[in-house]
Amino acid sequence: MRLAAHHAGVPVSSYGPLQVKQTLVGTGRADKSQVAYMVRALLGLTSAPPSLGISVGTKGYSGEEIKKNKEFTVNIATVDIMTEADFCGITSGKDSDKFAASGLTKMPSKIIEAPIIRECPLNLECILTSSGMVGQTNHFIGEIVETHIDTDKLRDSDNYGSVDVGLFNPLIYIGGAREYRSIGDKVGDAYSIGKMLKRSV
Repeated sequence: MRLAAHHAGVPVSSYGPLQVKQTLVGTGRADKSQVAYMVRALLGLTSAPPSLGISVGTKGYSGEEIKKNKEFTVNIATVDIMTEADFCGITSGKDSDKFAASGLTKMPSKIIEAPIIRECPLNLECILTSSGMVGQTNHFIGEIVETHIDTDKLRDSDNYGSVDVGLFNPLIYIGGAREYRSIGDKVGDAYSIGKMLKRSV
């Protein structure tokens, strides 16, 4: 899955955090335990506190901004905004306003200053906890302090773990081939389908 860390030093708009959250997800406030549950359910991450890692090249602007501001957002793009997501990946925010050029909508985060993207149905607010270089790539680990998800992408709006992947339709980036893909049909249940082989061992 292509995870884009969008970061800009732009003032937060006049929308209040609760208004923004209701606009994006319609579920009101989530406490830390709800955030942790949602991250585990959606991303399969089990760390406490919930965390994730991203890689950012050294040629762009994002890596320096993350190091300076100690925070970032991860906005999961869908197939519907493939062109805009690709544009953001190949254009430096240092030289242009990616939001104005792409037509994507910048929204204020609830906890951190880095913005989220309205058109992305899943947004994660992260505070930087560690970083390092591997070759020519920055690697950042962030604690997820808030999540936003469009409730129309859930089978049950009261259950954050009930994401309907067909409705979500995340944009998948295949690095070696340099191409985008969408998710196909479900072919099996993870952590379950292999049990039939265990019985014969």
